[in-house]
Amino acid sequence: MKKIITITFILMTITISNAQDVNWKSVDPGQRSLGHFQFGYDYGVTVQLGYSRFANIYKPVLFTLDYSFPMGEKLFDDFTLRYGGQVEIYKINNISVTGKILGNFRRYQTSMVRIASFGADFSVLAGFYKSSWHIAGELGFDKAISSHLKHSEEYRNNVWAEIKDGWYVPTGGNWYYGIQGSKTIGGTYDITLRAGATNAQGNDEDSMLPFYFQLGLNKKF
Repeated sequence: MKKIITITFILMTITISNAQDVNWKSVDPGQRSLGHFQFGYDYGVTVQLGYSRFANIYKPVLFTLDYSFPMGEKLFDDFTLRYGGQVEIYKINNISVTGKILGNFRRYQTSMVRIASFGADFSVLAGFYKSSWHIAGELGFDKAISSHLKHSEEYRNNVWAEIKDGWYVPTGGNWYYGIQGSKTIGGTYDITLRAGATNAQGNDEDSMLPFYFQLGLNKKF
């Protein structure tokens, strides 16, 4: 049990980095691709880079691949890779509801342990969308489904010599809820904003600063 709590606590320090924010009504039919950059606080100061592609499969779908990492002395020791999509599942006039399903792979390393984690992220957004701006509320759940731990010699020598490396299922999860919005500039750029709070699954310990804030820039082409 102590091992599972430790994994959960460590995973809560890794960035959530939600999928790309999109205003469905601001997309021109000739603009099928979206490059995006986001910067902000998400369990740490983080940067997110990604590419998304629009498709029409019964309903509009946005497929996304992005990479995020926390700012620090070693930029690429810790990272999150996300892949998946979102679909506009309901709309009436200017009201729209979007569903997101994403998979993720995370890596986190300290002098004591290296963690590699596979997980999933499910969320729903609902809001008001115009051709030049939008605002929406979001509710989601980010779950680390399976995590592999490899402990260092420093850990074995100073903490627990008999510690076992290996896979642990399941591990930590977080609810998140907040708002997002965007403003279109010049027809090809969107400035985006996300802000909200997080809450650890079950009785797990919350992050020391349980909130997120991201400012982003999209390029449609």
